Amino acid sequence: MFFSIIVFVITLLILVLVHEFGHFLVAKKFGIKVEEFGFGIPPRAWGKKIGETIYSMNWLPFGGFVRLMGEDEVDMMTIDKKSRDFRAKTVWQRILVVLAGVSMNLVLAWALFYIVIISQNFRIIYPVPEQAVYILRTQEGFPAQSAGVRSGEKLFKIDNQKISDIDMARKLIQEKKGEAVALTLSDIDGKNIRSVDVIPKKADNGDFLIGVIFSPIPFKQYLTLQEKMFSGISYSWDLTRLTFYGLGTLSGQLFSEGFGQASESISGPVGLAVITNDILSLGWIAVLPYLWFVGIISLTLAIFNILPIPALDGGRLLFLTIEAVTRKKVKADVERMVHQIGFLILMGLIILITYSDIRKLFP
Repeated sequence: MFFSIIVFVITLLILVLVHEFGHFLVAKKFGIKVEEFGFGIPPRAWGKKIGETIYSMNWLPFGGFVRLMGEDEVDMMTIDKKSRDFRAKTVWQRILVVLAGVSMNLVLAWALFYIVIISQNFRIIYPVPEQAVYILRTQEGFPAQSAGVRSGEKLFKIDNQKISDIDMARKLIQEKKGEAVALTLSDIDGKNIRSVDVIPKKADNGDFLIGVIFSPIPFKQYLTLQEKMFSGISYSWDLTRLTFYGLGTLSGQLFSEGFGQASESISGPVGLAVITNDILSLGWIAVLPYLWFVGIISLTLAIFNILPIPALDGGRLLFLTIEAVTRKKVKADVERMVHQIGFLILMGLIILITYSDIRKLFP
């Protein structure tokens, strides 16, 4: 477990550094002074000034930050347009600085997904909101492959009887005793529904088989050149859609069942560390699953940071968008107060989620 914690902390450090490095690079590009590059949330545990920037480690290991000159100042004094102050830059330059962190996390997620997809011959696990019955793969010499059943398809029905689990599917096929069965199939997303007739083949042990391996979780296969070229990006888009579906479900749980029930489906740093330990316990074969897991975290960081939540990049982007549209800045003291309130709320949620994660360890 200790080794897994070290690996997770290093992973978190890398993800935070990648995100903040995006802000850092674009700020430097536009001549903005970077006063501090920090990992974690203050109070500061350690810091060293290199050039004009302080590089720090902070006591609360949740995220990180880049502190730009003038970014959170409320003094309305006139700023020289040639100044290295964040406020002196055009609204579009400031928007690009804010978007840079999210963009870096997104690019990292794409890169990791490409590595996993290519390493698995352009095939990857495809998370879905609810378990169902999917075709993991078909076997040569058996009727399912000859009938055109494809890997990755979802099995809805057998002979118009809705399928709830793998055991039910196997039982219905066995009961036909070699007679034709009608399989109702679709793609992973439940679209392009079609029906295929398959005649089970009697195996040496007397079982009647159609030659498929079922799975409760689908794997997506990228077949064409275009699908392969954009596989990492399209996979990220699929996961983003699933994330927003999950957010909608979580919101419903919060209103109907309260935080206690909703917290069962979310994890904070402690929960992610536990998942890390579960994956790494597999040994060397865990390399690709762990890269996939890190890609998921990086993509999630990008998604949540772009949401219009005060104290996050999306919250700052919202105020900058208002300025770009109205051509008038929101009062600095108002924006600062909103971000401070948002920060306190976020810290409260982090504490609650961390408490929930720890409670799960000791049921």
